[in-house]
Amino acid sequence: MTPIVSASVQAVPQFYDLDPMGIVWHGNYPRFLELARVALMDRIGYGYAAMKASGFAWPIIDMSMRFARPMRQEQWVEIIAGIIEWENRLKITYAIKDRASGARIMRASSVQVAVSVADAAMQWQSPAALLDSLAPYLP
Repeated sequence: MTPIVSASVQAVPQFYDLDPMGIVWHGNYPRFLELARVALMDRIGYGYAAMKASGFAWPIIDMSMRFARPMRQEQWVEIIAGIIEWENRLKITYAIKDRASGARIMRASSVQVAVSVADAAMQWQSPAALLDSLAPYLP
């Protein structure tokens, strides 16, 4: 599925990201994905400050990751995030690629739902604040 809007960032793993084998530990990948997710949400004008102002939190309720090759210390990577679902939940796809070669390192997806900050009620439809932010990108 093609995202309606996407954003990318570049990053480089550091020593503290590594496991004893000298590659990025699998549990650190969500931190890299978050870098791109933040850039994506800022791009549409619905970053953390806007979410808070709208009265909704967006916890991740599902995440899937598929690894093609390891990410290594000092390896520059590009992380791309794109929105593919938005009406009842927010589904974002991700790809991490080697910056120099373009080789895929991993792909992932996350699903988030809107939860009212006031009463902790999960919303069954995405709030207007998200939909309004996405309006310029909709076909």
